[in-house]
Amino acid sequence: MADAQQGNERSMGGATRPPNSGLPPADGPNNPGAGGSSSWGQGNNGSAGAAILNFVTGGSSTNAANNNPKGANNNESMTAMTRSDREAWSRGGRQFSSPREVYTRSLHRICLKFTTSEDEDEGKPEPATAYWTLYGRSTTIGNGGPSSPKPDDICRRMDDSMTGPAAGILSRLNDLDGEQSALHAIHAGMTCGWHIRGDRGDAAVRVGKAKVLSSHRNAAIMGSDSNDEAPRKEARMLSLAAERWVLCKGASFAAGNSVFNVEDVNEAKQKITVHCSKGPMRGKLIDVHASRCPFVFGRAHEADLCIMDRELSRKHGAILYVPSRGAETAKGGKKTGSFILTDLESTNGSYMRLVGPYGHKGMGALSVGDEFIVGRTGFSVNRFDYGISEAIGARPTMEDRTIVVQSLMCDPNDGYYNNEPKDTLNELAMTTFAAVFDGHGGDECSNYLVEAMPHNIRTHMLAEREALRTAIENSRNARGGQEQAEDATSELMRRILKTAYLRTDKDFITPKSAPQSGSTAATIVLMGRRLFCC
Repeated sequence: MADAQQGNERSMGGATRPPNSGLPPADGPNNPGAGGSSSWGQGNNGSAGAAILNFVTGGSSTNAANNNPKGANNNESMTAMTRSDREAWSRGGRQFSSPREVYTRSLHRICLKFTTSEDEDEGKPEPATAYWTLYGRSTTIGNGGPSSPKPDDICRRMDDSMTGPAAGILSRLNDLDGEQSALHAIHAGMTCGWHIRGDRGDAAVRVGKAKVLSSHRNAAIMGSDSNDEAPRKEARMLSLAAERWVLCKGASFAAGNSVFNVEDVNEAKQKITVHCSKGPMRGKLIDVHASRCPFVFGRAHEADLCIMDRELSRKHGAILYVPSRGAETAKGGKKTGSFILTDLESTNGSYMRLVGPYGHKGMGALSVGDEFIVGRTGFSVNRFDYGISEAIGARPTMEDRTIVVQSLMCDPNDGYYNNEPKDTLNELAMTTFAAVFDGHGGDECSNYLVEAMPHNIRTHMLAEREALRTAIENSRNARGGQEQAEDATSELMRRILKTAYLRTDKDFITPKSAPQSGSTAATIVLMGRRLFCC
C-alpha cells in the first residue's frame, strides 16, 4: 500500500518525469528541432504553440507574442504547451486542472486489475495481476503482439473477440478533447480524469447496480382481468451513476454472450424495442413497456426474458423506467421518463457498449471502482495495487480484520447514500480509507469496525460538506495556491475523524453492559493528496 501510494504521489506531484512517460524531450544539442517552428508554424504575432498554450492555460496570446517577438523561446513554449495539453483538464473543474492541486480528483496514473482470472483459451494464469498506466500516455488494449506493426500496451492475442490492435484506448481527458467531451464526462459521474473508448465497438463499461425488491407476478394473475391489482415489482438503484446508462435509440448493450440493440423508443406509448443481434436469441425483437418494468432478464425461468446462456446469472440485469425529475405529464396522464439499463449484481456484469450515442469522447469516463471490458477481457479501475497478509498465530480463531476502501464514492452496502444525487458528494470522490483492526477477546468488535468505521467517516464528511468545500477553497487560495504543511481542511478533517471514531466507539459499547471483545485500530485516510494517520 505504501509503495503504491508513494509511486502515485510522485506521478501526481509533477516534480519528476518517469521514464517512458510519453512526453517529448526538450530541445537541446542532442535533440535539435524536437519542438521547432516547422512542427507548428508561426504567424505574424509569434509562435502558434504559444497561442495554443495560452488557450489551455487561460493566458493572453498577445502578451505571449510580445514577450517572444523573435521566437527565441519557441522550443520551451512548445514543450510546455505539450505538457499542459497532456496534463490539464480545466474544463472538468478546478479539481482536475492541475497535477499540483492538493485536493485533486485527477489521477495521473491508474492501476488496472484483470477481472478475468485467466486466459481461458490458453488455460494459463495472467502474467500480472495489475497494470499501471504510464504518465502522460494513452494505453492501448488489443491483440497486437510485440512483433506486430502496431503492438499494444496490453496484448491479449488469444482474445479473438477483439477486432485487432488498439481495440480499446484508455487515456486521460484534457482540454484539447473539447467542451462536448467534458460535458459528457461530467454528466457521467465522479470521474478520475480517465476515459475508455473503442471506435470499433470493442469497449464497454459496466452499468450501475440495482436490486429487485418484490417478487415476480404470478402468471395466472397476469393473464386475468385483475392485472391492475396485481403486486408490482419494485427496484432500487444501488449505484450513484446508475441513471447514466439511458437506453436511447441506437444504444447497444452486452450481457453474457448476447448483444442487444435499441431499435426504437416510443415515448408516447412508453415503450422501447430491442433487437438481439448476437447470442441464443439472435434475430428476436423484444418490446419493453414501462408498465412491465423492472424488466428482468437472465437464465431464470421466472425472469421476464429467459435467455439460456450459461454466461448469465439467474437474474442478471434489468431495464428500469425512471420518471424524469420535474417532468410534465404527457398526454394520457402519463409522466415522461427514461429507460435505464442496470445490473442485478450479476457475476459477469451487464455492459453498455461505447458505440452509437455512447461512442463520443467522454462517454466512457471512468471512476475508481468502475469496470470495463475490451473484447472479452475485463478490467477494474483502481487507485492502488495492494496486498493483504494475515497470520493467525497461536490463537484458535482469527480475530483481526482488514479493510481497504479505495474511494468512499464506491458503491457501499444498500442504504448508505439514501439516494442522494452524486453531484453533492464531491468531497468523497478521491477519499481513501484503509485500516487494520487487531481484535482481542473475540472477533465481534473487529467485525463491527469493518462495517461501522468507514460508514461513520462517510456520514460525518457529508454532514460537514459545506464546511469542507469552504475550507478547500481557502486552502487553495492561501499563499498563492502553493501547498502548505497545514491548512483549514486538515484541521477540519482531524475534527471529523475524531468525532467519527468516538461515535463508533460509543455505538459499540452502549448496548452492552459488559463488552467481552475489543480491538485496536490502525487507520489511514487519504483525501486528495493529504494523508491522515490515526
